[in-house]
Order: sequence, then C-alpha cells, then structure tokens
Amino acid sequence: MPIAIVTDGSCDLPKELIEHFRIFVVPFQVIFDTEVYQLYGDTGTITKEEFYERLVKGPTFPTTAIPTPKAFLETFEKAAQYSNEIIAIFLSKELSGTIQSAKRIVHMVKDATITIIDSKVSASCLGLIVLEAAKLAKKGATKEEILQRLDEIIPQTRLIVVVDTLEYLYRGGRIGKAKKFFGSALNIKPILHFENGLVTPGGTIRGHEEVVKRLKFAAPLILDHAKTDYVFIWHTREEQIAKDLFDIMEAHNNDGKKILIQEAGPIIGTHVGPGSLGFTYIGEYNKNWLLKMKKN
Repeated sequence: MPIAIVTDGSCDLPKELIEHFRIFVVPFQVIFDTEVYQLYGDTGTITKEEFYERLVKGPTFPTTAIPTPKAFLETFEKAAQYSNEIIAIFLSKELSGTIQSAKRIVHMVKDATITIIDSKVSASCLGLIVLEAAKLAKKGATKEEILQRLDEIIPQTRLIVVVDTLEYLYRGGRIGKAKKFFGSALNIKPILHFENGLVTPGGTIRGHEEVVKRLKFAAPLILDHAKTDYVFIWHTREEQIAKDLFDIMEAHNNDGKKILIQEAGPIIGTHVGPGSLGFTYIGEYNKNWLLKMKKN
C-alpha cells in the first residue's frame, strides 16, 4: 500500500484535496470560552463565517489548542489500517506543542512505523508541504523518496502575508500596546514570513491601497518562482481582492499551476484578524517584490 500521510487540522487544506489524496487529519481545536470546536483543515465544527463573526463581534477572544492524545491515537490507528508506514507532518514545534504530544502517542500504535516531520511552518504552508508528500505517496514513492523531497521543499515554503490591522496581534499577546498604537496611527501594515519555524516580520507597507497595488505587482512573480503544482492566494475576509489576484495570476499561468484561493482558518485567523492578504507557495522569494516593487 502507499505510504500514509498524516497532518494536523491547522493545515487549512480544502476537504476535496484531503479526500483526493487520502490525507489523515488530526483535529486541532479552537475555543471560545467553554465552547470547543474541532478543525480538520478547511472545514470543522465551526464555519469560517461563524468564526470571524465571533472574532470581530464576540465578547470572548478565542484560544487554540493542540489535538488531544485520543485524537492523535485514533488518527494514527486509522492511518495504520491503510499502511504500515506513516509519515506525519505537523506544524512548527516552535509555534506549538503538537509534535511533542504526537511523539508521546507513537509507541501506542503497534501496527505501523511512524515518522514525524517538523514542517517549520503552519496553516496553508503546512498544507502545501503535506500535498507534495501525499502526491508522491499516491504515485507509489518510497518513504525515503518522500522524506528526501520534504528535506528539499521545507526550507523553500513561503508565507508572504500582509496584515491589515495590529489589533489581533495585540490581543493575542504577539505585540505590545505601544507598537500597536504607533502602527495603527501611521496606518502601517506589517509583512509576515516564516523563518526558522517562527513567524517573523518582513518589512512594512503603509495603507491598504498600497498593499493591494504591491500584491498585484508581486502576483505573477510569485507564480513564476513557485516550484510545485499548487499556489495559494491567502486571505481573511478579502475574497474580492483575492479573486482579482487570482485573475492576474491565471493570466500569467503558462505552466498550468493549480492556483487556489484559500481563506485562513481559525488557527492563524485568531492572530491576524480580517483584512489580511498574501500568498503561500513553495519556491523562491525576493523581498523587493513587495517592498520596492522591483523584479530583482
């Protein structure tokens, strides 16, 4: 049988891709006060519409929680029924205790060998890595071939996202009150990346209109430098602009890449809030595309 691929529910993958590639998902959790919801990628027991409405209007700021030990065990056992070789790819250990918790469960699964991989990213970036592994598994690649490919692509997995408001980074404890105040007063929009497993700043843009203009400039460059089949246009409650970016990329899509509009789910949406825009892909990135609107 093919290698079984397991990931966690922070991956933001659409349900149809999870089913098509037979990916096994350990549910992540988002919590509003005492209400606990399960996330299985792009779907879950709370919709994105419900989540963002409660995030913006609700009195309680949500928290997120890693999968339970029971959820890990159940998912690993389902995967073991499919294959006795499992590759489990989870979000960055620098951002979450998911990997540590998964390792505590591995010895309880008797019928399979489980290899755990740190993606060093989260959300749709994690989803892209998982897709590449699942694609190879479906083609009959060996465990060694898949692991070698993961070593190649993990360092090249990109999150290029511009956050519209600092409110949710502040509410989540990611920035201080002074930084939030001055950033909001100056209409500053931070660019965020993944680096060494952490979310790090990658410069700033001033004003929403300027953000959109620069993303439109960068869109075809990102497509040209993407090295795998899938490229995600990433947003939170900005569907129309995401569609505009899709049209630009599709007009330059000479290699037939699969361009998907992907709205961030609760795991990362909790921290960036509505109005965020950007791209996730695997390939090269030049900071001048956004910061200076230059091609090199």
